[in-house]
Amino acid sequence: MPKLTVIKGPMEGLNFELMGGTVFVGRSSKNDIQIKDSTISRKQFKIFTIGNKFFIEDLKSTNGTLINDEMITPGDGYEMSEGDTIFIGNTVLRLVEVPVEKVVDVTDSMIQDSESDLNKKDLLPEERRSKSPRTLELISKVSELLRETLSINEIFEKLLEYLMEALPRVDRIAILLYDDQKGDIKEVFSKSRKGPWDEAVRYSRTIVGRVLEEGKAIRMSNTDYEAPDDFSESMSTMQIGSAMCVPVISHTVMRGAIYVDSIHVPYGFRKDDLLLLKSFSGPVAVIIENEMLSLKLKGDSS
Repeated sequence: MPKLTVIKGPMEGLNFELMGGTVFVGRSSKNDIQIKDSTISRKQFKIFTIGNKFFIEDLKSTNGTLINDEMITPGDGYEMSEGDTIFIGNTVLRLVEVPVEKVVDVTDSMIQDSESDLNKKDLLPEERRSKSPRTLELISKVSELLRETLSINEIFEKLLEYLMEALPRVDRIAILLYDDQKGDIKEVFSKSRKGPWDEAVRYSRTIVGRVLEEGKAIRMSNTDYEAPDDFSESMSTMQIGSAMCVPVISHTVMRGAIYVDSIHVPYGFRKDDLLLLKSFSGPVAVIIENEMLSLKLKGDSS
């Protein structure tokens, strides 16, 4: 059952089930959900459903309603999905336990095999939509790159540059190659916005380890609220504000992961950023496959 859970504020820890239809939220007891917080309006916002989708609308509240890091326009419906965070006054709520629709179609033939391996049951409804111009531009650049005669180091250097351009809020990027036979990371290509290519960029091994183990993408918009207990200490030490990581899978075999984070900055990444990163993982899988094939052919000829 979808619900709003209070993760910060005077009513922290309480959960409110969303039974469908329209649910009004505010300080007044006349609302369907009363939030006892003097810093919010008597009627703050409403949540309503269209089909299986959830939408939120600010009711011209005094201090406004923020979804993740964005102030929403009063009177406009804003689509929400699992894990979205609502900020009102001194209270923070999260939408949880939202059913996820299955998606089976992918638009770009180049990334079809890799994305279909990425557990179709976990894809979000918006992944059925056409690729954004930003994603299409990125895929186009990578397609051109595949036609060039470059070393593997030069290819990954370019890939990291492309990601830095496509995700302006990224501070650190790492593309990690995984040895599925040994069950270990065999090589890391990394880049920091503040440093040169391939410097020893730190990354959350806990996040990467979970992605490699489960084969599922992770997006943490705000590590202060979202990081599980086993992540929290490393997140704080590394000063990670937000992070994303997606698996690189080819023909059901785990080939690696792509990790990005933003230092100090919460809500550095949005759902569209995660979709872009997932799309990017397909070409990366192709590049890794090509490199493995090249090394095998060299070995056979020697």
